[in-house]
Amino acid sequence: MTEPSPRPGRHLSRLALVAVVLTAATPRVGAAQSQPRLDIQREDGSTSRVSVLIDRGYAAVPISVLSDLGWTVIAEGSGVTISAAGEMAVSLQVGSPFFRWDGLVLQFTDAPYRAGSNLFVPLQLLTDFLPRRLPGLYDYSGDRSLLRAGDISLIGEELDRLDELRPTAGGSEPLSPVSSGGGMEDGPMSADEVREAGPSPYDGVRVVVIDPGHGGVDPGALGPDGIREKNVALEVGLRVAEVLRRNPDLEVHLIRDDDTFVDVWERGLIATDIKGERPGIFVSIHANSFPARREARGFETYFLSDARTEHERRVSAIENASITMNPQNVDEESVADIDFILRDLKNYEHAHWSEDLASLVQDELDDVHPGPNRGVKQGVLAVLTNALMPSVLVELGYLSNSTEGRLMGTGGFHRDAAAAIADAVERFFERYPPGNGLGSDREER
Repeated sequence: MTEPSPRPGRHLSRLALVAVVLTAATPRVGAAQSQPRLDIQREDGSTSRVSVLIDRGYAAVPISVLSDLGWTVIAEGSGVTISAAGEMAVSLQVGSPFFRWDGLVLQFTDAPYRAGSNLFVPLQLLTDFLPRRLPGLYDYSGDRSLLRAGDISLIGEELDRLDELRPTAGGSEPLSPVSSGGGMEDGPMSADEVREAGPSPYDGVRVVVIDPGHGGVDPGALGPDGIREKNVALEVGLRVAEVLRRNPDLEVHLIRDDDTFVDVWERGLIATDIKGERPGIFVSIHANSFPARREARGFETYFLSDARTEHERRVSAIENASITMNPQNVDEESVADIDFILRDLKNYEHAHWSEDLASLVQDELDDVHPGPNRGVKQGVLAVLTNALMPSVLVELGYLSNSTEGRLMGTGGFHRDAAAAIADAVERFFERYPPGNGLGSDREER
C-alpha cells in the first residue's frame, strides 16, 4: 500500500474527494444521469461498488460498508461503535460531526445520520480517515474513485508499525489524544468503554485562521489618498488576531502578517492544514470597491455558495481576480467547474455554519460601522473554496466611496472593526462545534 500524500496535497484531495466521485460518475447537464459511486478493491482481488448518497447535501454511504470490510458495527440508540479485531474502536454519534478514534476526538465535515432503518456515515470516513489513520491497510485513489482495502485482521501489526513511526514522522499530524473529558487522554479505550462514554463533546482548543486579503504584488482596491485594500485588510487582521489571542481557548493564526503575496488558492489549503482535525474557522478580510457607483457604501459578509444576484457575481469576480497574479497555479478547468461542483454539493462543507458566522459578523459590525448593513451575501469565492471549515469573507466597506474610503484608513476604524469581528468569532464558538454544551445548539445540521 502506498503512503498518504503530503499534507497540502491531502487537503486538496479532501476538498475534491466528493467532487471527484461526482464528476467521474455524474455527467454534465444533457448527458444521461448515473449514481455517484465508490469502488472498493480488496487484498484478495475481489471488488465491489458502493452507491454514494447525496440526499442531505453531502456524500454519505451505508455503515454496512464497514461491516463488509470486516469491521464490527454495534448501534445502540444514537451511539455507534465500529471496532476491529479487538484492537481499536471508533465511536460515532448520529447527528454529531465529532467522533472518537481510539480515544482521540476527531471531526467529520458532516454528521452521520439515519434514514428510516438505515444508518449513513460521511464518505469522508472511507476516503479520508481510513487511508490517513491506517495507511498500511487502506489507500484511496481520487482520480479513480477507488478505495483499496487490506486484511483487517492485520490491524494490530499496522498499529504497532504506526507506534514505531510516530516519534520520527516528520511533518505528520500529531496523534496524541485531544481532551474531551472522561479520561480519554490516558490512552485508547476498549469498545465497551467507548460505548459507555456517551456523546463526544469537544472542549479542546478551537482554531481561528485570519486571512488579510490581497498583499504584495496584489494591492486589491485603491481608495482616496492612496489607501490600499491590502493595507486595510492587514491592519484589521492583525488587530483581530491580537484580540482573539487573549482567549486561552482559541489558537489564532494569520495567513499573512506583512505585505506578502499569498496565492488565492493556497490560502484555504493553508488554513485547512493548520486546523487539522480540530474545530476551526476561516475569516478572510477585504474592502469593497465600485468606481462606477461611488455613492455605494456599507459592509457585507459572504459565505461560499452560488452567487444569486448581479452584485454577488460582481464581488465574486473582483475577489477572484487575484487568481491571475499567479497563473502557473491556475487550473482553468477547475475554475470553470467551481459552479458545477457547488450545484452538485449544495451546502457542502459547513455552509449553514458559515452562514451563521456571516450573520454574527454583520450583527457585530452593525454596532460600530457608520455605513449601511448590506447583509449576508453568498458567492463563488476562490479564497473560501479550499477552506474545509466554516468560512466567511468580510467586505469592510467601499474604498471607492470618498467618505467611507478615508474612514477605512484610520486606526479607529481598524480597532472597532477588529473588535467587532473578534466578538462575532467568540459568539460563534459558543455554539460551534455542535454538541459542545455551550449556548443553544441547532437541532438540524
